Amino acid sequence: MNRRTMPIVAALAATTALLLTACSSSSDSSDKIKGADQNTSSSSKSPKASPTSSAKVSDFGLPDDVKVEIESVTTGDKTKDQILKEQAEGLMARQRIYVDLDPNSRYLTRYYDGEARAFYASEVKRAKAEGRTITGLYRYYDRKVEENTDDRAIVTYCEDRSKAFAKDIKSGKARKTKPSPEDFIKNTATLRKTEHGTWLVQSFRGETSAQECQ
Repeated sequence: MNRRTMPIVAALAATTALLLTACSSSSDSSDKIKGADQNTSSSSKSPKASPTSSAKVSDFGLPDDVKVEIESVTTGDKTKDQILKEQAEGLMARQRIYVDLDPNSRYLTRYYDGEARAFYASEVKRAKAEGRTITGLYRYYDRKVEENTDDRAIVTYCEDRSKAFAKDIKSGKARKTKPSPEDFIKNTATLRKTEHGTWLVQSFRGETSAQECQ
């Protein structure tokens, strides 16, 4: 399949069977969320190479059958490191949204905003109506802050969903699919800094079958 760059809804809806992940936020809540700012490690390995360390983020109370591996990145720049830390937490949190199937979750309002929040709120409602949740392994690597100002940032990262699946809630069975190039996605996320100094994902797009992520 040819590589395609798609807007947020088209890109993620095209991989609905594997998506089943979530998060977003339009409020600048400073409330503590279970899992945020804790120091538990998750190992990470891209298809190309093994990272030297893993991002120190919490498991966000995910069930045992949902694994998230995020490659650690340290730039030496305080602002960029904060952006990457909170972006990593957002990736963890969006999995929790699809476990809870709650479109009003505090995990959405803490980490996401704008188009991203609206998209995930809609997707989580649909997942609940269809009786599906998530299972398997989600991997994120090659995370980079491409641009940043005082209150805006663009982060790119690779995503591997080759071992991530939708799961039927009633039966508990995974809806497994065969691995394919479409499982490797190059994402571009736009984040904004709130008045509380936290970073929220406003929008993102994904390019499926991304060669640089395989």
